[in-house]
Amino acid sequence: MKDWGPGIVRPWKADPEPVDLSLDADAILDHILDPDRRGSLHPFYHRLRALAPCHPSRSPRLPRGCHVLTSYRHVDRVARSASAVNDPDTARVFDHDGQQGAFYQLMRHAMLFLEKADHDRVRRLVYKAFTPRAIAPLRALTEQTANALLDAVASAGRMDFVRDFAYPLPIRVIGRLLGLPDEAQARVEEWAWDFARAGDPMTADAETIRRGNLAAEGFYGFFESLLDERRRHPQADLMTTLVQAEEDGRGLGREEAIATCVLLLQAGHETTADLLGNAIVNLFAHPHELARLREQRELMPMAVEELLRFEPPVQLSMRLAREPIALEGGSILPKGSLVALVYGAANRDPEIYDEPDVLRLERGAQHLAFSAGAYYCIGNALARSEIQTALRVLLDRIPTIRPEGDSFVQRRTVRMRGPQQLPVAWDLPQS
Repeated sequence: MKDWGPGIVRPWKADPEPVDLSLDADAILDHILDPDRRGSLHPFYHRLRALAPCHPSRSPRLPRGCHVLTSYRHVDRVARSASAVNDPDTARVFDHDGQQGAFYQLMRHAMLFLEKADHDRVRRLVYKAFTPRAIAPLRALTEQTANALLDAVASAGRMDFVRDFAYPLPIRVIGRLLGLPDEAQARVEEWAWDFARAGDPMTADAETIRRGNLAAEGFYGFFESLLDERRRHPQADLMTTLVQAEEDGRGLGREEAIATCVLLLQAGHETTADLLGNAIVNLFAHPHELARLREQRELMPMAVEELLRFEPPVQLSMRLAREPIALEGGSILPKGSLVALVYGAANRDPEIYDEPDVLRLERGAQHLAFSAGAYYCIGNALARSEIQTALRVLLDRIPTIRPEGDSFVQRRTVRMRGPQQLPVAWDLPQS
């Protein structure tokens, strides 16, 4: 696995970081957005929500005039509002240094950042490949891949959970769904790694940006060639679905199709890897719940929903208010304002959840880990299937899995949240 760069060492067992109650909302937000302070975010989320659930930020880490929402009702309201959109303007956050490089050019054609009408058209064309029925056959592939990864480390009695399991599992599954040739897997994983690192504007340095642009150029030529091949020789894969899909006689344009392939590849592995890593971290922190899951596998679907609520991989995303949006409590988001939806805070709002900082696998509550409304994660069924299957295989194969050592390493990313290194160990069979 490539080096993520310096991470944040966190003890497995740690009390929540205390919040200085003299700090104002801007100071609290600065802490939340500081990539070098990826520790216990939730006490700071709670404090910001109490001070200003709709906070007009002055932080230089966010676009000027951005409103930060941390309550469940506010985030849910905006996520479901037809007036709150992603569009080419919100993609400008990826225009590093105003150079309009290959990374930005690719992202502005991605489904998430198209004008609303085009977003909805592309989403409808892609959606049928991600229904629960369509992804059901991938459960067996996920199980096979998870077993193969564990076969490689089982006799060692230890592994880095991220490097050896959580990261390679979903990228291989989404690669098979897309129809990537086996011989290209290593090259694609290199590009995917560099592309993902450039996708966090708050932490990307000059070298990260350079590598992200090179990855975008590589992806462009690679998918352009494969999509042309699928037009000539269709196969039973997602790329063929994309080139054949039409609505009212209109299919995906070349730029749209290439950007859609990259978006599906990236979203289909990075968030799932983080979700798996976060799940293990939080199950270790709640050993009684982990023991229950070992003994009661029927809890798995509800457990995955609670793990998604408890620590979503996507902590925040941006929207643009095309029209004024009224929020509960009297706040108004002005027309033209950017809005940061903080899912990590909304999912622990005490107005919605009883004891929100306690992991309860039977909670079965709704959450915003996949957002809501028009931008609800199109790959949610695949992610749920992969996590359920991966955790089942993991607990079947190594039921005594436990932390190794006193600490793990948290990634420095701000928008995404997940572990960078997770040393785990287990008992070997007695000879």
